[in-house]
Amino acid sequence: MKIGIIGLGRVGSSTAFALLMKGFAREMVLIDVDKKRAEGDALDLIHGTPFTRRANIYAGDYPDLRGSDVVIVAAGVPQKPGETRLQLLGRNARVMKEIARNISKYAPDSIVIVVTNPVDVLTYFFLKESGMDPRMVFGSGTVLDTARLRTLIAQHCGFSPKSVHVYVIGEHGDSEVPVWSGAMIGGIPLKNMCQICQKCDSKILVNFAEKTKRAAYEIIERKGATHYAIALAVADIVESIFFDEKRVLTLSVYLEDYLGVKDICISVPVTLGKNGVERILELELNEEELDAFRKSASILKNAIDEITTEENKHQNTSG
Repeated sequence: MKIGIIGLGRVGSSTAFALLMKGFAREMVLIDVDKKRAEGDALDLIHGTPFTRRANIYAGDYPDLRGSDVVIVAAGVPQKPGETRLQLLGRNARVMKEIARNISKYAPDSIVIVVTNPVDVLTYFFLKESGMDPRMVFGSGTVLDTARLRTLIAQHCGFSPKSVHVYVIGEHGDSEVPVWSGAMIGGIPLKNMCQICQKCDSKILVNFAEKTKRAAYEIIERKGATHYAIALAVADIVESIFFDEKRVLTLSVYLEDYLGVKDICISVPVTLGKNGVERILELELNEEELDAFRKSASILKNAIDEITTEENKHQNTSG
């Protein structure tokens, strides 16, 4: 598998390392506006290949993406402490459009994974600018949010996170929606498990949801950025593609009509394999969850409309 990574900040470089450790890539091309940074990462990683599977890792430019199976987009300005993901939109949209034009030119048949935040909105702009197949372009979405929530529940209940089944859908950010109505541990509905363990109070699920939502902010406050867990999440996504696993993951995908939500990229459960997104799974949500999901979509839609309006003004002024 040939993998391209665009953007070698902490997320991009951590993702390159995670992929090297997984052993998927026979070839990895690293692209960054700071060419020296990309060269440094390439050297550092290739010096580690005696301890991993053999891989050709090098710094390159967009033409070097030709023949890529997967391209990961992690380029963009970093999130500041206290800054919401949606506030990043204006600073990253133009960068994403330029990247989209280059990938569609040099690697039009690749599967593209957008990781840059705000990931839902930027995935939408990438898709519209590139004109690529929506099944082949998606964002990392709420894969990490889902993992964070499962981890919190697992730690509290004393189970492996792999035995906890619950999804976080909607925006990767402040309006994300935990789907409690379908949550299970080992096939037992979570609400029943709470009655069994007798350790939960009435606010425990609300606290789990809030901790999941605030996780990135807390990490950024302490160390400036989140990058290890998202890198592992992206490597997990690539693994599903590499082995054609057809796993169900909450990716940010383009929706034509999903529970009344349309013309937007937002996280819902999908099956992922070697050909990209194969199926979009429609969840049975309760009334509260459905309302929250639609509100989340509305927030993202408004953000897209706002930046589109600003872009049109900018073009008219410059023209």
